[in-house]
Amino acid sequence: MKKIYFLWMIPFLLGSCNSRYNVVPLNKMNKERKQIAQDFVETYFKKCENKDYSEFEGFNIAKRFQAKLSPDSLKRSCNYLYYKNGKVVVEKLVSAHTTKSPRDFMDVLNFKLKTEKSTQPVYLHLGMYRDQNFIEMPFYISADESYYETIRKKYYKK
Repeated sequence: MKKIYFLWMIPFLLGSCNSRYNVVPLNKMNKERKQIAQDFVETYFKKCENKDYSEFEGFNIAKRFQAKLSPDSLKRSCNYLYYKNGKVVVEKLVSAHTTKSPRDFMDVLNFKLKTEKSTQPVYLHLGMYRDQNFIEMPFYISADESYYETIRKKYYKK
């Protein structure tokens, strides 16, 4: 009896594991939401370019992410970003993804970046709560368009 139950469970488990995230259509996303994210990313890179490590004003930033944006941390991340990529310019918002979790509360917006030192496309992943457009982590740069694919490749190596 246990074997029959186990055989019934295998298709359900495999069917539910095909993807852990959904693509959010950009045309259905609120324009204000997209603009807030775009403005934050551009402000971040402008602060790095001008070596202005002051506090971000005019944005709803989650407390956890705000702690990562202290002047010392911001200075270190800007220096590392410039060392690795050179001058960075935001091209456009390419896609948005959300997890299939029942505790789903955040979208990850993916911006395509143009850098001095790289000819390959580079993407910035920015987390944003759906409630009141709070900006949250991840704030991550990688070569993959999807943040979830980047994490999968990083931690689940075969």
